[in-house]
Amino acid sequence: MGSLLTFIIVIISIILIYLLTGLIIKNRADRELQELKAWKQALKDKPVADELKKVKDLNMTGQTEALFEKWRNEWDEVLTVSIPQIEKDLQEAESSLSGFLSRKSRLFMEQAGGLLVEAEEKIEGIVKELHNLLESHTKNNAEIEVVRSAYREVKKNMLAYRHTVSLAEKKLEELLDQEHQKFQQFEEATVNGNYLEARDIVRSLEQGVAHLQTLLEDIPDLQLDCQANLPGQISDLLLGYQEMEEQGYILHHLQIDKEVQDMQHQIQLALDDIKTLRVHEAKARTESVKNKLDSLYDVLENEVTAKYHAEKEQREIGMALIQLREKSNQTKEETQFVKQSYELSDEDVEAQKYVEKQVVFLMKRFEALQIRIAEQDVAFSVIGEELSDVRKQIEETSRLHAEYTDMLATLRKEELQARETLQQMRSDILEVKRLLQKSNIPGVPQDMLESLAYAQVAVRKVYEQLEYKPLNMNEVHKVLKEAQGLVLGMSSSVKELIEQAALVEKMIQYGNRYRSQSRKVADHLAHAEVLFRQYQYKAALEQVSATLEQVEPGVTGKIEEFVRTE
Repeated sequence: MGSLLTFIIVIISIILIYLLTGLIIKNRADRELQELKAWKQALKDKPVADELKKVKDLNMTGQTEALFEKWRNEWDEVLTVSIPQIEKDLQEAESSLSGFLSRKSRLFMEQAGGLLVEAEEKIEGIVKELHNLLESHTKNNAEIEVVRSAYREVKKNMLAYRHTVSLAEKKLEELLDQEHQKFQQFEEATVNGNYLEARDIVRSLEQGVAHLQTLLEDIPDLQLDCQANLPGQISDLLLGYQEMEEQGYILHHLQIDKEVQDMQHQIQLALDDIKTLRVHEAKARTESVKNKLDSLYDVLENEVTAKYHAEKEQREIGMALIQLREKSNQTKEETQFVKQSYELSDEDVEAQKYVEKQVVFLMKRFEALQIRIAEQDVAFSVIGEELSDVRKQIEETSRLHAEYTDMLATLRKEELQARETLQQMRSDILEVKRLLQKSNIPGVPQDMLESLAYAQVAVRKVYEQLEYKPLNMNEVHKVLKEAQGLVLGMSSSVKELIEQAALVEKMIQYGNRYRSQSRKVADHLAHAEVLFRQYQYKAALEQVSATLEQVEPGVTGKIEEFVRTE
């Protein structure tokens, strides 16, 4: 019994769900159907007929008449064929929908929707073409007068300034005639109702008249350049070129005659371009000629500048060479004098000879340049470069000469410095001897006496080396350096020795207070005294320091500080 009840409930639930789903589908389809009906009605209400009436105000001939008939037939087809078929499909869809035939209803609605799309596109096409025709008529009437006014202005200017475009007058008149014919074509197209064709003619007129305006702006300047300005500038260039040659400038390398022929040829080609209205080509040719003229003028100006600088360089270099030669000769004499006192290295001698040879070479090269300048066989710009190179070599030779003279001066300076150093070392040795005498130490160890003797011998060698003629400063530096090392080392050792002796003496004196307290201390101090009397001051210091540190740690540092301060 329970299973049957459950089965009945399930069946009822399925039926309810099915009915509910069908109802939802039907409602949705009903809404779509209403939307399609509204769309159909909106298409029927389109004011296409009112728009078509506007066309009747135009000349109903030719293109306009043909278009009007086309649009009216298309609109009639929409009203008499498309709309009725759409209404029929919608009725079938509605009938099928009321009978729960949703699938069949969907097919009719899709068919009706497709027809609606086609009908709307057709209507939009009619309206767009119609508006284009009306707009063309309106714009044509407004713009043709603007173009006509511009055309009259072009024709007026051409008549007024005919002489400025005389080369292209024939071609320009042909273009004017062509544009005039377009005005006639426009009137005919308008009268015949061909407004779209007339629209194309207006655009062509706008472009043609604008082109004529550009030509009338460009051609006068181009014609003036080719007939007067550029030929005049070329004549001025040739005149300046001839005058400069008469003044002694060397300019044959510029090939002015050939350049002038090329420019004249370009001008002639530009004149031909103007006659045939090839304005762009004429502009390019005249611009090329202008650039070439500027370049040639720049070259001539550079030659004038180069001549000024070359003449100035010639004077300055001549004076610089004379001064360098005089200095070189003086240095040569000075070198002979220096050789009597000093021994020069092979490298130094070669440096002096190189300077002499370089001065001779530069004098000859400069004389050759002067001859070329006098004979006028080379451009001043080239001469200027060679003079600049000569100046650089003079500067380099002067630098080498200065280095050599500085070396000669340095020899004397180094000798004086060596003698001063020698005198200082002698003073240092005397000071060491005085310190030893003043120190009252028992005696001087043998190695210390030998160091002192070596230092004295080294100093004597320096003195002897300084007495040689000619003086070899390299050898002087060598023995001087060796002597400095020996004297410095010996002086430092002696001072350290004296300090050690003084410290030992103080520490032994300080340690006497501990002699009675410890036999061991007394023995060690006695041994230190023996070392002290044997001149073994370092060993004595180590002995006494070790002994006192055992009985009084840190005492060595205190006594060292005391002795240092004292």
